[in-house]
Amino acid sequence: MITNQQEFLPTTITFSNINYTVGNEKLQSKILPPWNANVLSFWKSTLHKQILTDVSGIFTPGMNAILGPTGCGKSTLLDILADRKDRRGLSGTVLLSGQPRPSYFKYAIGYVTQDDTISETLTVRENLLFSANIRLPRSINMYERIERVDQVIRDLDLLSCANTLIGTDFVRGVSGGEKKRTSIGMELVLSPNILFLDEPTTGLDASTAQNIMTYLYSLSKQGRTIIFSIHQPRYSIFKLFDTVLFLSSGYNIYLGSPLEVLPYFASLGFTCEEHNNPADFVLDILIESSTHSANELQAAYLQSNIAERIRNEMQDNRYNGLLKHHTLPKYRTELYYIAERTFCNALRHPGLVISQVISVIIYGLFTGLIFKQLERTIDPGVYNRFGAIFFIVSCQALSAMSALEPLIKERALFIHEHVSGYYRVSSFFLAKLMIDLPLVHLIPCLIYALITYTLTDLHRSTDRFWFFILTNLMAKIFGASMCYFVAASTASFGVALVMVVSSNVTMMLFSGFLIALGSIVPFLRWIQWISVFRYASNALAINEFRNLTLCFSSESDICITKGEEILTRRQIPHETTWDLWQNIVALSGIILAFFLMAYMQLLRMKKFQ
Repeated sequence: MITNQQEFLPTTITFSNINYTVGNEKLQSKILPPWNANVLSFWKSTLHKQILTDVSGIFTPGMNAILGPTGCGKSTLLDILADRKDRRGLSGTVLLSGQPRPSYFKYAIGYVTQDDTISETLTVRENLLFSANIRLPRSINMYERIERVDQVIRDLDLLSCANTLIGTDFVRGVSGGEKKRTSIGMELVLSPNILFLDEPTTGLDASTAQNIMTYLYSLSKQGRTIIFSIHQPRYSIFKLFDTVLFLSSGYNIYLGSPLEVLPYFASLGFTCEEHNNPADFVLDILIESSTHSANELQAAYLQSNIAERIRNEMQDNRYNGLLKHHTLPKYRTELYYIAERTFCNALRHPGLVISQVISVIIYGLFTGLIFKQLERTIDPGVYNRFGAIFFIVSCQALSAMSALEPLIKERALFIHEHVSGYYRVSSFFLAKLMIDLPLVHLIPCLIYALITYTLTDLHRSTDRFWFFILTNLMAKIFGASMCYFVAASTASFGVALVMVVSSNVTMMLFSGFLIALGSIVPFLRWIQWISVFRYASNALAINEFRNLTLCFSSESDICITKGEEILTRRQIPHETTWDLWQNIVALSGIILAFFLMAYMQLLRMKKFQ
């Protein structure tokens, strides 16, 4: 590595009496009946779950593994130590080299997620450069950052795939092992003293898992503190560990050297068969144990000499290495690099610009051919013109949904990077608006609007054309703003799709084009005032029918019906200029509200796992 070994001062993580409970205190206070002790006990057990119970120990420079059966609390403990867990329900103390963790702790450490949260549309090198450019201090110039990235690529044996995309559902990219190494590299460019990894071998074949763990072992020999959860390592991996912590049902069953595991459990009456993997042997014991026996196993461990030695080590202050102070980069630096990545993502992701442009060209031609002959007659001309208006508005608003799934996927990336101190919420949100709106939404919107206006026989003039374009843009931006808000509100694409579709369908019903608003039951009529389809359709209707003369039929020469009469019959206000522009103002207000709610959701989004 470029960073020399002397930078990694020995750093310890000490944790004492860690308890963690999940549950809903407010819900409990509302529904628990105070008069019945049995019911009270039942509801408490239902609403609360004890994840960790009195877990204590110390992790020193080297390979520190957290092992245990599925659901025993491995990832929870890892997140608590990394300061990534919601503090509600959490008690106990976590110290960094004997001192409280600084406020910038989680920004100065490395944390590799289990599912390798990195940008899929960037290459390996581009991802590493993004991390280096946005996280390293400005005192390190661009040349040094590139050198550091190149060194990480060499150390992680990523030279062969350095210029390969990570890969999406549509584009094949790097292998699982290469993606995992890239995730580790994203943290190593920061040269952290402490590196956390959540299940680093999950989903990898045996050979790749061995290579990953061997590399982590080499990092630990530089003086780093490597802390990771792992499910069931084979023996060749297990023997790389310096310290192992076994959990069962949230209880600390053993913490100490892996060399003492078998003798310790033999002292409890558990004998390991010859040639059996110690990790498998202990996990078999823990899987068969109930919560009650896990409590007994913890009590037995606390009485052991190994536990006494660990307690003495927790009081030892021979490790005094602290983390380098970490601050967020300048705002313009964040904005530049996030915008650059967003631009690459928009162009490279098939589900964004490419699919949008193709779909709007097809639908634009389809719309133009369907509504090419719009007669200037009362019947069927009026009906057809209103149909064209409503269809155009619907296409613009609903077509934004194609960008919903990429937004949902980017949600996890945002959470990980924001918690790790890559950038502020505002810079991420502003960069998304600056790049995504024009590329993903506005350009396709203009293509569709131009094709549609050219092919259909709408009422034409220069002013009408520009107002038609403006209204189309407003409808499209509304669709985008709703997708931003929904994507910030839920991590489930299925739930997000239901939210977007149901909201749009409801607003369609209250547009005034499918059913007369006066025919709707009175207590539901208020929904019309938040219907984007109503405002956009009314705006285009006024734009179309004002100063338009209609004939009785295509064979008739009697053309005395004014478009204003049609608007009056449809109860669409049109007498003044404000009647036209109030629809644009209302659309602007709704769009602004959705963008504001999306930003607020990002601010209050659950930043803890």
